[in-house]
Order: sequence, then C-alpha cells, then structure tokens
Amino acid sequence: MDYLIIGIFILAVGACIGSFLNVVALRALSKESIIFPSSKCPNCSNPIKWYDNIPVLSYFLTFKGKCRSCGAKVSIQYPIVEALTSIIFLAVYFAFGITLKTLLLLILLCIAIVITITDIKKEYVFDVHSWIFIITALVYSVYYHDVSFAFIGFVGAAVIMEVIARVSYYLVRKNNEEKIEETDKNDVNPTNEEEKEEDIDINDYIKKYKRAFGEGDTYLAAGVGALLGIKYFLVAVACAIIFQALCILPQFFINLYRKKEIRLLCSLGTFVILAILYFLLSNILKLNIFIVFAFIIALIYFAIDTITRLKKIVNNDGYKAIPFGPALLFSGFIILFYGNYIVYFIKKYIFMVGNM
Repeated sequence: MDYLIIGIFILAVGACIGSFLNVVALRALSKESIIFPSSKCPNCSNPIKWYDNIPVLSYFLTFKGKCRSCGAKVSIQYPIVEALTSIIFLAVYFAFGITLKTLLLLILLCIAIVITITDIKKEYVFDVHSWIFIITALVYSVYYHDVSFAFIGFVGAAVIMEVIARVSYYLVRKNNEEKIEETDKNDVNPTNEEEKEEDIDINDYIKKYKRAFGEGDTYLAAGVGALLGIKYFLVAVACAIIFQALCILPQFFINLYRKKEIRLLCSLGTFVILAILYFLLSNILKLNIFIVFAFIIALIYFAIDTITRLKKIVNNDGYKAIPFGPALLFSGFIILFYGNYIVYFIKKYIFMVGNM
C-alpha cells in the first residue's frame, strides 16, 4: 500500500514538473517570462482556469483538447510531455531511490525534454539550456567517475562534433551559393544582428558558418560526452544516427518515390538490403574472406552512389534540416543505463569479436 501511495505521489509530481517543462520550452521560443503571465491559450491568449490546468487529466476530462474561449485545438504535446515526465520520475525513483544520483538524473532528463521540444519545434537549442545540461553532466561524472573522465569526454565530444559539422558541410552545401550572396547584397532593409541571426534560413546558415548543422548540437555533444566519457560517447553517436535513420527513412523513401528519384531510391535501398543481409549472414554462417570483400566493395559502391545522387537533390532543393539533438540525447541516456549491454551486442554481432 505504501508503495502505491508513493508511486501515485511521484507520478503527480512528475506530471506537474512536465507541465512546467512545457512552459519553459514554449516560452523560451516566444521570449516570454516563465512566471508571468499565468497560463493562457496560445491562440487567443485568454487565461486558463485552474480546473483546465490539471496535468494530463484536464486535457481529456475538462476542456477535451480545445480552448473554452476560442475553440482552438490545444496541442497533444502538453499531455504527452506531462505523462512522459511522470513516468520518468517514477522509473528513476524506483531504480535509484532518494539519492543524489536520482536528483542529478532528473535534472538531466528534464532539461533534455526542454531541449528536445525547442529543437523539434524550431530547430533551436538555447545556450542556457545547454549549459545547465553540461554543468549537471560534469557534476555527475566528477562525482561518479573522476575529473579526467568528465573533462576528456567534454572536450573530446565537442571537438569530434565540430569536425563532423565542418566536414559534413562539403557533402550538403549548395552549388548555387552565389544566389545566397546575391540575396544578401540586395537586402535593402537590414535589421539588427540579433534579428538577422534569428531569421536566417538554414541554407544561409550553412553558407555563412561553413558547417552542416548548428552549434547547439556541439553543446549537446559536449554534455553527452561529459556524461558518458569519450568511448561511450562514440557509441551514443552511432546509436543516434541509427535511431534517426529508422525514424526518417520510411518517409524519406516515400518522398523519393513521389519525386520519381528511382535511381537514388534503388541505390539507397540496395545499400540497406546488402547491409542487413551481411549482418544476418555473418551471424549465421562463417563467410570466407572473398565474400566479405565482395560485400564491402558493394556497400562502398552503393554508399558513394547514394551520397552523390543525394547531393544533387540537396543542390537543387536546398538543405533540409533534421534535428540531431533529440536523437543524440535519447541515445545518450540509453547508453548511460544500458551501455555495457549495447557494447557487448556490437562487439559480438556487428564486429563479431566474440565469435572469432
């Protein structure tokens, strides 16, 4: 009975914190105070009644997903974040109890939720949120590991992500960059630096800063590196790429088909099929060196062909930004809790270290 009461209490606290995280994220994007004014409808700005502001329950039981004043639909994001936060609070509490580790992990998870919301909605990561994550991660690693573990992970991850950002730029840049420069020259209504930075198009951004993605991902990488250490950070990056690919590939294939990009679709599809086939065969049969070599050559060929054709699409249509931060944060926490099992799986089934 005591566990049930404690569980309900923690779920309620988590849901309230989740409601606050929604406010923090959305008001950071709107540049409003997180304290004043009180909760309001995002459409008509009318204040929300207290009975319509109960986490999770109000959305389904009182106003049923619509504003009482204007009838506008309220985003399902609100109850999802509230419910997710309450579940996270309950899981962390039952895993680690009332400890410093629980406190630090909850801070990290809460700020990760805020960063995920802003990154998905506006592809923007605020410095203040990043630094809260980084500092908490450093404290966690210094306390549970040592200073060198935290510092090397922090610096190494930031450097690695910066190198990836700079190198990847040359894979996604547009050939018609002169058009961007011409547009800048013809801008007869210049604004202040802050407004220019805020309104800049993603294609303008990669041209101006010579990087494939924003600095926010470097900050997040530094935080994840400080939390995991440099070795597990690399595993987290690999897992984040796989996780992101699994989320976007189905829609990406559909878009390629709609655009009649059959050659690119065939190259990418063949690469994926060959990679899966190699993984399955290598763990069922003992492949000789010639078959392995043939697979590697084929994978390299279709990878190069895919990148070449994909670059042509980017050159013609512009750069389509896909936030990497949420995938990296998700993978970072998965590695934090289950890193040893994942590394064992990779060694045994991907690189077959344990099968030799």
